[in-house]
Amino acid sequence: MVALRCLRTQRCSCISADSPGAVEQAGIPLRRVINEGNHRVWMQPSDPEGLWERALAAPTSYADYVLAFEGDSVWQAVQVQHLKELVEIRVTGQPRAILYRAR
Repeated sequence: MVALRCLRTQRCSCISADSPGAVEQAGIPLRRVINEGNHRVWMQPSDPEGLWERALAAPTSYADYVLAFEGDSVWQAVQVQHLKELVEIRVTGQPRAILYRAR
C-alpha cells in the first residue's frame, strides 16, 4: 500500500482492472483511475473507441502509472509494452501485483 499511497500526491492516472479496493485503500480518488468501469457498457461486445480499451492498447498515452495483477487484462496488455517496473507486491493467496511507470 505504501507504493500506491505515493500516487495520491501525483498528478497521474492509474490503469487498474481487478484492484479498485487496493486503489481506494491507498487513498487514490477513483476519478483519477482508468478502470473497466470506464467501458461504455452499451457498446457490446467491444468498444474500440472507449477509454478503457484505448488505455489498455496504449497505456503510455493515457496513464502515468499502471497497476496490474498477474493474469488480468491489464497484465496481459502491459506484457508487450516494456514498461518500467517500480514495485512488485506479493500477498499470500493473491496474484502478484506490479506497479509500472507508464511515462
